[in-house]
Amino acid sequence: MALGDIIEEFAKENKISEELAEQILKEAMSTAYKKKFGKTYENVEVKIDKKIYMFQLREVAETVEDEVLQISAEEGMQYTKKKSLEPGDTVKIPIDVSEFGRQIAQIVKQVLKQRVNEIQKDILYNEFANKTGQVFIGKVKSMTDSRSGGYFISLEPRGVEAFLPYSECIPDESFDTGENVKFYLLEAKQFSRKGESQLILSRKREEFVKELLRLNIPEINDGTFTIRAVARKPGEVSKVVIDTVNDSIDPISVTVGKQGARIKPIRSELGSERIEIIRWNEEPRQLISNAVKASRVLKARIAEVYNIDLDMDKHEAHIVVADEFLAPLIGKGGSHQKMIEKVTGWKIHFRPYSEFEVEIQEKQRQVDQILGITSETEEVEVIEEEKIPIDMLPFTPEQMEILRSAGFEDVVEIVEFSIEELANRCGISLDSAMELWKVIESNVEIEEEEA
Repeated sequence: MALGDIIEEFAKENKISEELAEQILKEAMSTAYKKKFGKTYENVEVKIDKKIYMFQLREVAETVEDEVLQISAEEGMQYTKKKSLEPGDTVKIPIDVSEFGRQIAQIVKQVLKQRVNEIQKDILYNEFANKTGQVFIGKVKSMTDSRSGGYFISLEPRGVEAFLPYSECIPDESFDTGENVKFYLLEAKQFSRKGESQLILSRKREEFVKELLRLNIPEINDGTFTIRAVARKPGEVSKVVIDTVNDSIDPISVTVGKQGARIKPIRSELGSERIEIIRWNEEPRQLISNAVKASRVLKARIAEVYNIDLDMDKHEAHIVVADEFLAPLIGKGGSHQKMIEKVTGWKIHFRPYSEFEVEIQEKQRQVDQILGITSETEEVEVIEEEKIPIDMLPFTPEQMEILRSAGFEDVVEIVEFSIEELANRCGISLDSAMELWKVIESNVEIEEEEA
């Protein structure tokens, strides 16, 4: 029986995979065999290549008692290339498929009817397997209160059933029957138990926020903007870091829209969840500063960042903020701090400014001693040279890079800064700023002008 494109056509006609089509055809051939030889007989082998091949498997016996299951060695030699056969050997006897005639078509229909549920699952899986990660609109059909309960959803446009577990809902949200809602397709199962849905939905995942932004913000969809990172506390806040290929376009104002016109529909879909848009920056201090300042932990106030000290070896950031922002930025159980860590990629440590201020005063006192400044001193004068290029002093290569990155080329410029100003200007710790002062003190003669 020439197979040709039978399997492919059969699969298309019944909207199933070719693998399942082949499996059903094999099952149909086996069923036809049993109808001819008897229901108890399983000794058949079906192979599908470019044709359909059927073989009756019979065991060599000295005395043949069942002609369906057994064969004599003499007769079996017609079907083997072996030089001899022994009792217990298996012989494959080809069966002419055309013997079954139209019976095969009828049997295939019967098998299809029996397997309709499996076929429907296969169809559903094939349709949605590549759509995981997409957002769908669906209508709430019903709900179940079991331990693993949730909502049964009818997805548009074909009314395919899906399931939203309570565990994938935004905290405290609930839906009424008939309500239209947007969902994120989390998983498409190839197999599921009776009564279970193959399509699993979610509304609490970070990817749901990303997809909503992509669908609502054209610049994200067309690649002008890129979402670099997302951290989410469902129902409360999502932090989204956005980069742009065009520096002249501000991703924050464009994403939020005039008077929040673009972001409001997304927030509404998320139950008024706050969405903080953070501008990406390759420079870690700036990125961290952007993330902290975007945190609206105190109503109508932007967090004040006084200093960010990076430990490159440990990949940690020590951030000085106003005292009243300390607890809210850390959050309950460190939850808010962890979100900032996730979107920046840095381990975060917050410090209150009051503590930092005491350290500043002590470091400034040490600097004043280096410079010879007293309470009556009005001005410090460098007397060796009017200008002293920084490369004339034995700064380390790392210190030179820090100073030049901060715009310093002359030692006189550095002396004009307080210890706090120097640390902030260079983006370094107070201790690192002190090390710069020590190099200057050891190599430049400084005297004070008194009032």
